[in-house]
Amino acid sequence: MLGRRDRWSTTAVYGAAHYGKSLFWYGGEVLFAFFLTEVAGLTPAHMAGVLAIGFLISAIFDLQAGRILFRRSAGMRRAAGLQSLGAIFSGVALVGVVATALLPYPMRVGWALTTGVLFRLAFAVYDVSQNSLMANATAEVEARSRVAVTRIFASGLGNLSVAAVVGPLIAAERRGGGGVMLIVLALIAALVAITTAVLLNRRLRGSDPADLDVQSPLKGPSLGLAALWPLFAMMVLMMLGPSLFQKLEPYFAARAFASSTTGGALIIAAAAGVCCGQPLWLMVFPPSRRIALFTVSALLQAAGAVIFLLAPFDAPIAFVIGAWLFGLGNGGLGMAKWASFSDWASRLPIHRQGPAFAIFSALAKITLALGVLIVAAAIHPDATPKDLRGFMAAGPVLTSIGMIILARRAAPRETGDTLASETMGASPPRTS
Repeated sequence: MLGRRDRWSTTAVYGAAHYGKSLFWYGGEVLFAFFLTEVAGLTPAHMAGVLAIGFLISAIFDLQAGRILFRRSAGMRRAAGLQSLGAIFSGVALVGVVATALLPYPMRVGWALTTGVLFRLAFAVYDVSQNSLMANATAEVEARSRVAVTRIFASGLGNLSVAAVVGPLIAAERRGGGGVMLIVLALIAALVAITTAVLLNRRLRGSDPADLDVQSPLKGPSLGLAALWPLFAMMVLMMLGPSLFQKLEPYFAARAFASSTTGGALIIAAAAGVCCGQPLWLMVFPPSRRIALFTVSALLQAAGAVIFLLAPFDAPIAFVIGAWLFGLGNGGLGMAKWASFSDWASRLPIHRQGPAFAIFSALAKITLALGVLIVAAAIHPDATPKDLRGFMAAGPVLTSIGMIILARRAAPRETGDTLASETMGASPPRTS
């Protein structure tokens, strides 16, 4: 069972598996668009078509994957097995995607579209099943907060790993070797993801049989999917605004700074911010203070975006500070969003938990499909670094406003009856 104080090793294995999945996720977020236009030579319109179609097909498949997750009682066991199978097929498809740059140009669009769709289909199984473990492999609200922190910390490490290769990739592409470098990196990422997903599957299948069916007793009537609408809205906001910042980072770095090292440092700073805040969020903001976590994180994310927007181009350190603050706030919002969603999803009947996570993931993919269309419009050849950072800053600021507005509906109350007490029949957490 995940998130227990006396079983941190199992939660750590989950974190390692999520790190492997994050390599694929952030590779797609940070590098796919840049790879298709700058390395494979596709036009922005072709890039947008390839990515948007892949996201939309993946969203449809997410919903189907969610329907099969909890048809029988062994939700945790089934999800663990499916996420390992999804990792294997995703890894193979990812290598196919990055091989696009090695093909003759007339074949590239068709190959990129085919392998991209296959990758998104496999990743849907990988993503939905692993995400669902936050609800069906945990037994209390505090456990889900621990798992959420582990998850976002692992995501930050994955983002940091991807960010670390952006500078070398830009330098390699300027020498004409970007395609080969990406294939090597894809093989390494696939090996890590498959290995960690298989380890998680073995660990959860080897759990005490009493832990295999985690069904927390509900106090009061169970919820319907409509009750989760504030979290669904949060997912749309988070995948649209901050995602624009991440997708445009490589383009901004390549156009704004002659040094690939400076550009790489900018992207690393944002990823490092995500990692740095996780222990702090867990210590300072217990589940009973999640509204405050949403608010503080949103303000930090917006502040970082504003600093990034106003920074002078002759002071790269200001951009690095802005990117780090953006990442710090974004990591806090991600932790609060996933912990809150898992809390509410745990109150659903077992047969609705899979569809809930599937809808959550599908909304992310649909929003990302819209995002790549905005990216395609933003990266036209005449776009200056000032133009790009305007897009990059606007998204996080608007998202932060929306997250603050939604927080009171999405998070447990800070006093009185908390989600933990409603869901588990436990005593309310202490407030501070």
